[in-house]
Amino acid sequence: MDGLVLTCDHDGRLRALHRVGAGLPGLTGKPGTPFPALFGPDAVAGALDLFSGLRKSGRALDHPVPSRLDPAGVLHVSGLSDAEGMVLAVTRAPGGFPALTEALDALNPRLARRLAPLGSAVAKPELPSADALFDEMTLLNNELANVQRALAKANAELAASNEQKNRLMGMLAHDLRTPLQVVVGFAELLEQRLDGRLEAAERACLERIRESSLSMRHMVEDALSLAALQAGRLRLARRPSDLAALVRRNVSMNRVLAEGKCITIELSVPERPLPMADIDPAKLDQLLNNLLSNAVKYSDRGGRVRVALSEVSGEAPGEGLGEALGEAMGKVGDRARLRVSDDGRGIPPAELAQLFQPFTRTGRLGTEGEGTVGLGLYICRSIVEGHGGRITADSAPGRGSTFTVDLPLVASSP
Repeated sequence: MDGLVLTCDHDGRLRALHRVGAGLPGLTGKPGTPFPALFGPDAVAGALDLFSGLRKSGRALDHPVPSRLDPAGVLHVSGLSDAEGMVLAVTRAPGGFPALTEALDALNPRLARRLAPLGSAVAKPELPSADALFDEMTLLNNELANVQRALAKANAELAASNEQKNRLMGMLAHDLRTPLQVVVGFAELLEQRLDGRLEAAERACLERIRESSLSMRHMVEDALSLAALQAGRLRLARRPSDLAALVRRNVSMNRVLAEGKCITIELSVPERPLPMADIDPAKLDQLLNNLLSNAVKYSDRGGRVRVALSEVSGEAPGEGLGEALGEAMGKVGDRARLRVSDDGRGIPPAELAQLFQPFTRTGRLGTEGEGTVGLGLYICRSIVEGHGGRITADSAPGRGSTFTVDLPLVASSP
C-alpha cells in the first residue's frame, strides 16, 4: 500500500512526513510548511477545507483533495487531532485508510497507535439479516404485483379502446356505403335515360361521378374489412358461385375506372363452364376491385391490363390453408386461377417482400400521382387465405406486375 502519513502541530504546520510503501513522490515538504501547501497551489482551497474540518470536529475520513502533483489527480485524506497535534493519512484511493494503517503498523507502531482511534470510525458494511431480506423481497413482490395489475388494467383499457375504434370505423364505413351506392345508381340511371342527348362534356361529368364513387366505395369496403380483421371477425358468406360470371361483371364495372386513364382491360375466361366455386361473392368482388384498381393506378395512360381466369387440375393447391381445405373436400388440385397483369412500372424486390403487410406504403405513386394507404393487398391476402387459397405477386421494375390468385373449386352436382 503506497501512501503518506503526516504529523503536524495544532496549527497544521508539518513536523514529519512518513512514507508507506513507495509513498507519494509528488508530495514533499520541509518541516514548518503548512500541510495544505504540500498538495500544490491548485489544491490549497480543498486542503484548507480539510484543515478547518479537523479543527472543528477533530476527525476527517476520506476527504478528497484534488492535486496535480500526483498522477491520480485526487488524493484522499483521513486524519484526526489529538493532544500531540494532527496526524493525517494520505492515499490515492478512497477506502485505503485501513490498508495503509496496517502497513504502517510494521514500520512505525507508535504512529499506527495514534491513528487507531480513526479506524473505529471507518464504516463497515453490515450484512442484512434474514428478516430484513425477507421484508425487502416481500416489498419488491408487492411492487411487482402492483405493476402487473396496472399493466393488466392498461391492456384492458387499450383493448376496449381498440374495440371501440373498430366499431366506430365499421359504423362510419357502413353508413358511407349506402349513400355511395345511391350516387352510383343514379349516375347510371341518368346515363341510361339521357343516352344520345348528352354532350361530350356532360357525359364526361357523369363518368367522373361514377368513377369517383366507385373508388370511394372500394375504400369503404376496405375500411369495413380492416375493422373486421382487427377484431378477428372477418366472416365469409360462402355459397357455390359462378366465378366466371362474377369476374365478367366485376371487370365490366371497373372499366369505368380504367377509361379515366384510357386504359384497356382485356378479359380471358374459359369457353367451357368452370365447376362452381365455394366463395363469398362480395369478398371476391372486393378482391378483384383492389387488384384492378392497383393495376390501373400503376399503369401508364393508354396501357393495358389483362385479367385471365382458368382452371388448374392435378397440382397441389399450395400450402397451409389451401391444402387443408382441398383435402377436406376430397378434391386436391382442382382450383381456379385468376391472374391480373399490367405493363406498369413494376415493384422493386425490397418492397415486394412486404407487399401484403398492412399499411405497407411503397415508395411508388400511381402514374398520375395517385397515392395509397397500404391496405388493399393486405385485405386481398386475408380474403384469399380465408377461402383456403393463395395469392402471389411477380414483379420487377420496368416489366409490370402479375398477381396470381388460386382458389379451390367444387365439382358441380350431377
